[in-house]
Amino acid sequence: MSEFTAVGPARSLDGPLPVAPPHSLLETDLADGPGVVVERDATRVLNGVNIYGYPTGCPSLWEPCSDGTFRTKSSEAEWPTPRFDSIVVYQGIECSTISVGGDPEDLYRRAEAVLDATMSSGVEEALAAGVVGSDNPFFGDANVDVLNSGTAVSPGVALSFLEEAIGDTCRQGMLHFTPAVVSALQAFPIGGDSRLITANGTPVVSGQGYQGVDTPWLAAPDATEDWAFATGPVNVYLGPVVVTTPSQSLDRAENVLTFFAERYVLAVWDTALQAAVLVDWAT
Repeated sequence: MSEFTAVGPARSLDGPLPVAPPHSLLETDLADGPGVVVERDATRVLNGVNIYGYPTGCPSLWEPCSDGTFRTKSSEAEWPTPRFDSIVVYQGIECSTISVGGDPEDLYRRAEAVLDATMSSGVEEALAAGVVGSDNPFFGDANVDVLNSGTAVSPGVALSFLEEAIGDTCRQGMLHFTPAVVSALQAFPIGGDSRLITANGTPVVSGQGYQGVDTPWLAAPDATEDWAFATGPVNVYLGPVVVTTPSQSLDRAENVLTFFAERYVLAVWDTALQAAVLVDWAT
C-alpha cells in the first residue's frame, strides 16, 4: 500500500476564472445587426458625442384624392439629439508591499480578469441610474415614463406594459431586466438560440447593474422588487484597458499597493423610448 505525506507549506493556486454573465448587456446581440458593443478599442469617440437620432413615432396615413385641409400632410415626430460623454468603469485590487513580492503583473492580471467579467454591470448601472457628476441621459432620469404609477406588478404584467410601450414606437426596442425578473419570467416565452428574446422578438438583457436602481424619479425598490426598463437599441464603445503603474498605486504611508484596472466607456441610446415598470418578482 502506497502512502503520500505532504511536507511544507500549502501551494497557492488560482481560483476559478471570473466569467461574464452570458445574457448581460455587453453580451447581448441585436437582431439583423451588430451586438450592443460596437467597438472594443475605441479612441476618438470617447471624447463625447451628439447622437443624431431618427424621427420618432409611427407612419401617418393619407388619401391621395382628398381635398381641402385633408390634403395637408403633417408630422408631429420629434428628432432626439442627446449628448453623451464617456465614463470610467474600474476594478481595484489591494495588497501590502511585503506580500506582492516581485511580481506586480499577477495583480494586474487579476484586476483585469475581474473587470472583464464584471464590466457589463458597471455599464448597466450607469445607463439605468446615472453616474454622479455626469450629465448623460439615463433610463431613470426626469424623462422616464413610469407606466404603472410606481405600484409593483407581477413580471408577466410588467412584460406586457413594456412590450406595449415598445409597440407604440412601431420599431424594435430592448428590455432591461434584473436576473430575478428574468428567472420569474421562465413561465413566459422568453428565450432564443443564444439570445434572450420575448415572443415578440424583443431582445432582453439580464443585468445585475439594474438591481437596486434608486433615483430622484424612481423610488427605491423593496427587497423583492426591481425596476424594469424599455428603451431603443443601446450601443456601447469600449476603450482599451489601462492598469495603474506601481508608482501610481503605492500608498507609502501604509505600504499598500492598490492597482486599478479601468476602461473608458461610451454607452448611448437615442432616448426616444424611456419607459419603466416596478416589478415584484416574488408574485
